[in-house]
Amino acid sequence: MRAAALLLSACLVASHADACTTVAFLGGSAPVFAYNYDFDTGVGHVLVNPRGMAKISSAADNPARWQSRFGSVTFVQFGRDHPMSGMNEAGLAVSQMWLDESRYEMADARPAIGVLEWMQYLLDTSATVEEALARAAAVRIQGGVPLHYAIADAVGDAAVVEFIDGHLAVRRGKTLPHTALTNSTYAQSVAFTEQAGGEPAGVSSLARFTRAAAATRTSPADPVAHAFATLAGVAQPGRTRWSIVYHLGDRTVRWRSQGNAAIRAIDLDAFDLSCRSPLKTVDVHDGGEGDAVRLFGDYDATANADLVLRAYAETPFLRGEDPAETGRSARLADRAFCAE
Repeated sequence: MRAAALLLSACLVASHADACTTVAFLGGSAPVFAYNYDFDTGVGHVLVNPRGMAKISSAADNPARWQSRFGSVTFVQFGRDHPMSGMNEAGLAVSQMWLDESRYEMADARPAIGVLEWMQYLLDTSATVEEALARAAAVRIQGGVPLHYAIADAVGDAAVVEFIDGHLAVRRGKTLPHTALTNSTYAQSVAFTEQAGGEPAGVSSLARFTRAAAATRTSPADPVAHAFATLAGVAQPGRTRWSIVYHLGDRTVRWRSQGNAAIRAIDLDAFDLSCRSPLKTVDVHDGGEGDAVRLFGDYDATANADLVLRAYAETPFLRGEDPAETGRSARLADRAFCAE
């Protein structure tokens, strides 16, 4: 197995055009960012990552190096620092989805970073969308897995980042009329929505985008409940494994999973985010309704590697990889150290 295989997106599926949805509700006084994770397996951990950690990318050539300015909460399946989605203590959130049309930038002098590490890098270093976009331009994604990304912050700014024809393309402000993203290019999604004349049924990428975009045009009394209802409306039976809602204003996150329908919640303020304290983690399926802070225990490198091994074993197109090499690659993120 190549180390780069750990950078595979969790939305890499046989029918990847029907995988994962992000929608942001930014019009009211409480910005909310919501994400459905769709995949072959639902195994995963929730990590609370401290600030002040010195890190190095697992990219093979000219790896990026950085120090985390912010603590964060991330949902991982392919190991530490390779999130599917996450939010930091400044209220910046990011998610990824498959995009067939994605073509990353050509190699240049900038340091390289993996497709999932790119999100952790933004969470570690950026407080706002504007800052995240500047940080994104300073590194280059190394890898062939085609993704695009959604970003939002606590002041209600949002962006979609795509890599089209080898160039980074950003949608923001007037060029971002709908704060939703699925698995078609943003241009294709907007064109379809404008022509649909309604809210088409089905789980196709364009149908999900249209329904998610329509949901953002309301101002509900309870934006978190509305976000969960929207995610339920674009869920795919048997494939939607996690539904996550980030409240960007108060830095809380709530989630439910296919293995546990109870909505669990944590507040980042409840954790010591100093790097002198260990990472905290919990299985994504653990806990009952309500506050889940007490369930979090200290991060364990062996448990992290075991998670990655299980994710590979339960993913049809990854089952042939060498377990020893998979475990070794899973431990690369453990090179990080407290720099305070």
